Amino acid sequence: MYLEYWGLNEKPFENTPDPRFLYYSQEHREAMLTLQYAVVENKGAAMLTGDYGCGKTLLVRALIEELDPERFEVGLVVNPPPSGEELLEEILYQLGFEERPNGRMEIMRNMEELLYRNFQENKITTVVIDEAQLITDERTFEDIRLLLNYQLDDRFLLTIVLVGQPELRLTIRRMPQFEQRIGLRSHLGPLGPEDTKGLILHRLAVAGCDREIFSEEAISLIYQHTGGIPRKIVNICDFALLMGFIRKMGQIGADLIEELIEKER
Repeated sequence: MYLEYWGLNEKPFENTPDPRFLYYSQEHREAMLTLQYAVVENKGAAMLTGDYGCGKTLLVRALIEELDPERFEVGLVVNPPPSGEELLEEILYQLGFEERPNGRMEIMRNMEELLYRNFQENKITTVVIDEAQLITDERTFEDIRLLLNYQLDDRFLLTIVLVGQPELRLTIRRMPQFEQRIGLRSHLGPLGPEDTKGLILHRLAVAGCDREIFSEEAISLIYQHTGGIPRKIVNICDFALLMGFIRKMGQIGADLIEELIEKER
């Protein structure tokens, strides 16, 4: 609706996990490199936590997109089911096993066959469980832990990446036998003022922007209002572009951002 007016090729502020729009703050860069290391080097288990709207899912999608499908078999589980058996079934399905197993023993047998087949084909198997804080039953986490027992003398046959909100860390802490298996951990928090500006400019650049749409004062107000949470930044910036288009403004200034903030109250 407002693309032509602002000279954009696509919408820059969509709340969808498009890896092209991922802005790498120092924290995001460190988290990405940590997860890449965990997957490429078969480290067994890693965990990424973060506050609401801080870019966990987007970072994970960017990670998966960068992995060569000829070398990596990746299963992404979103909103994991509550029971361990259902979760194991979903993991198998996401790894390409479409036949429905008959009971836990068959699930584990199929899992073992799949992992060894991928190993023989020189493929690294990785499972990413997003929104892992939704798992509340310790027995389900025990089922996940047992998957890490599939290993050779010198390597794991499966790498598991748990992704979730901060409470996931507290849940894992109550299970020392699992916590000790997670050697690599990262956490994403809100952005600072400079990274808030960096995120806005990066998204605009990806969308084809070649001019200064948001004033410095507007960006400063956006940071103050959102606390540096990327999802909130994206929401108010999209609204600002729409209102600026409707009112035929030449630039998004602090006055408009103040008005939009008042609308949210």
